[in-house]
Amino acid sequence: MGADHEVAPHPHELNEPQAPVWTGDARCRFEMAPPRHFIYPGLLLLLAEQPRHGYQLVDAWLRLGFGPVSRPSVYRALAELEADGLLDSWFAEPTAGSARHVYALSESGRQRLDEWTGVITSERDALSLFLKRFDSIEDD
Repeated sequence: MGADHEVAPHPHELNEPQAPVWTGDARCRFEMAPPRHFIYPGLLLLLAEQPRHGYQLVDAWLRLGFGPVSRPSVYRALAELEADGLLDSWFAEPTAGSARHVYALSESGRQRLDEWTGVITSERDALSLFLKRFDSIEDD
């Protein structure tokens, strides 16, 4: 590796592949990050698995392996998804403390998740082709 390239451990899984961290004046950088706006299909997937409270979604998001997400980002995305008719929500009876807002996937949300999954599948296929071609390059 060059002098301007260090490897930083993944904050949640040290066994995961490590992302390069570029320092210095490098203009062409590529860092590991979830795709822009990936929080929307990620939340829809988690809510397709089961209805959840907002705070449960932050923990579930981390288990998806895309790194941390702030609680305000999750609640903002939930509000946007609900405004678009992709989520249903209600207040659950409290077991202790105050009532909690519960979110679930609506029928329209399921359709949108199916559409996003098609896009993700196409991108995965393109990335797989890239990796296959990379693997076919002979080492110097």
